[in-house]
Order: sequence, then structure tokens, then C-alpha cells
Amino acid sequence: MAKLDPVVRKETAYAATWVAALSLVMEAVFLILKRWSGAVLAGNLIGAGAAVGNYLLLGITVAKAAGGPPEKVAMKVRSSMTARMLGQAVICAAAVGILKTNVYATILPLLFPRIGIAFRPMIDRKRGKTAETDQTAEAEGSDLLD
Repeated sequence: MAKLDPVVRKETAYAATWVAALSLVMEAVFLILKRWSGAVLAGNLIGAGAAVGNYLLLGITVAKAAGGPPEKVAMKVRSSMTARMLGQAVICAAAVGILKTNVYATILPLLFPRIGIAFRPMIDRKRGKTAETDQTAEAEGSDLLD
């Protein structure tokens, strides 16, 4: 098995941290609303796994394609997106249809990595990072988890 690129590992850990934190918030909301059940927990775990897996596969695809012509890199990322989205849809549909997980708890975690990415510039700015320093630190990945 090939060694996972350190940037991919660090960025996936960043996304997984956000998924875990927001999953806990979602579980708390279900508890507060008195709608929590095992189906919510199972859906959350499956959806969170699919979200982090999607992010990991994206990172691996980009890392493998990096260094090539920009058009070829974009084509590889776009084609992998179709397969990754289809995979997420199949996983979530199977979880809801076969395992009878909660629909919302299964699907909402798919959005959690995007929320983490949206907060990234604000977090980096608070830590004193700018666009110029990001370019030099890009090869190192996020230091939020260091």
C-alpha cells in the first residue's frame, strides 16, 4: 500500500475534525428535540464516514494528478467527483433504505466538510496567516491540528 501524502493526511484530519464536531452538535440537537434514536446515531456515523471518505478520495486524486498539465488535473478531479458523488448517494440510500437510518442524520454530515472549509480563511486569518504565507505553507497542509 502506498504511503498517504502528508498534506492529504493533514487536510483529511482537518475535515474529519469538523465532521466530528458538527456531528456532536447535530446529535445534541436531536437529543434536545427528543428525536434521538439509534437510527440517528447510525445515520450520523454512516454519513460522517461517507463525508470524510469523500474528502480523502478527493485529496488522493488531487495529489496524484498534481504536477501535470492544469487541464488534465481539472479533468481528473471532475471525473472523480462524479464517482465520489455517486458513491455517497449509494451509501446514503442504502443506509436509509436498508438500515432504516434517519434521513437527516445520514445526509447532513455530507455538508460538514464544506462548513469547515468555509471557516478556514477566518481561522487562518485569526492565526496570522495570509494568502502569501498560505502559498509557502501549502505544501505543509493545515497546522490547525498541530
